[in-house]
This record gives sequence, C-alpha cells and structure tokens, in this order.
Amino acid sequence: MLELHQFRHSPYCLKARMALAAKKLEYRTVEITPAIGQIDIFQKTGQKKLPVLFDNEITIHNSSSIIRHLEKIQIDPKLIPDDPKEASQAQIIENWADTTLAKSIKIVFLEELIRNPILISSLLTKEISDSMENPLLNISLNLASQISGLINQEEKQSLRLNLEYLTNLVEKENYLIGKKISIADISVASQLSLLNFPKSSGGKLRGKGCSIYINDPSLKNLFIWRDLIEDKLAITNPN
Repeated sequence: MLELHQFRHSPYCLKARMALAAKKLEYRTVEITPAIGQIDIFQKTGQKKLPVLFDNEITIHNSSSIIRHLEKIQIDPKLIPDDPKEASQAQIIENWADTTLAKSIKIVFLEELIRNPILISSLLTKEISDSMENPLLNISLNLASQISGLINQEEKQSLRLNLEYLTNLVEKENYLIGKKISIADISVASQLSLLNFPKSSGGKLRGKGCSIYINDPSLKNLFIWRDLIEDKLAITNPN
C-alpha cells in the first residue's frame, strides 16, 4: 500500500492527499513530528522535506513529483489535462501556487502566529508531548518574529490582488483550467489552507487561520470554492 509521510497541516502534504483522493487510491499516512521525526526521514531518504511517498521500493519526494508519479500508476482521472495548452496553463499555475503564492501566504500566516500564538497549539499533532510543546512554541514564535519583517506592504498588496483575481475567476468558473479538477485547482486550494483552515483540518483548526482574510467578505467565495473542491474529492478529517 502507498504510504505518505507528512506534516498533517502542511499545504504541500494536503496537496498530495488531495491528489491521492482524486485518484481514489488507498494509502496510509505517517505523521512526522517536526524536527525529531525528520531525522528518521533523512536517514531513509537523504533529505528532510515532506511530503514523501513510499510506493513499495520507490520513494518520491515533494508534492509535484508525487502527483506525476500518481499520474503514471493511476491514469484516470487525469490531473494534468490532455490538451497541451491546458496542460501548460495548469502546470504554470501549479508552479506559481507552490512558490510565489506559498511564500506570501506562509509569511502572513507566521505574522498571524505572532498575534495569535494559541494557534500553534492547534497545529501540533497529538504525538507531541506537553514537555515538547512549549519549546516548539517558543521556536515557532521566534521564527515568526524574524520572518515577519521580511514581507513588505507591496508584497502584501500583491497577495491581496492575487486572492481577489482568484476569487473573480472561481466566481465565473468551477475550475481554474478546463472543465475538470486539475493540478491547478489542487495546488491553489491546498495553499489557501493556511489562510482559512478547511473542514479536513479537523475541529480544532477548521475556520481558523489569518483573521484579516477569513473576515474579508470579498474573499468569501474563494474559500467556498476551496471547500467545494475538497468536498468533490471527499477529503476526510484527519482527526
């Protein structure tokens, strides 16, 4: 059986789970404890980043490579469109979501952690003991304080505009590319999880995230679209 090693609330790990759900493939997840659990991943794979998919003797790193592996072992439904133009567009959006969009969202999320540190406790997995929670909380807050100064108002405005563009697009079309779910939809939807955690995040996190975006009525339909994508893929609550 396929085995996905992950951080439960990582957008990239969610992206991999959404692809597995789209393909209707059976798999099991292995939750990795931040820092400590990554030592084991490094020993097995030679790198520390997640997600990692184990398919018998094959090891696949990162969400994009995982999706392309899934495209080979389960052809339908296709997440990369057949049409060359649509395929190119979908992969351009995937790359933009995984890099530019992800960077901006991650930093504003870290700023949210400074304002709302209790959110960190909700992010920690059950496997992390109480004795580890406070040190991890302090590390996360220190990191957030350092990184929050790296994003300027111009970049925040760019994020806001991009979210508004996405909202306008999904208000007119069910999918970002073509008439079916593709890697474009999965990539964007998964990154939005840090702004407004979806139902699949579980009761502790659902509806939490970055308050400035959650409470913005102009973005409401974007998060509704994200939830509809998850519903169509039948993404389950991990708790």
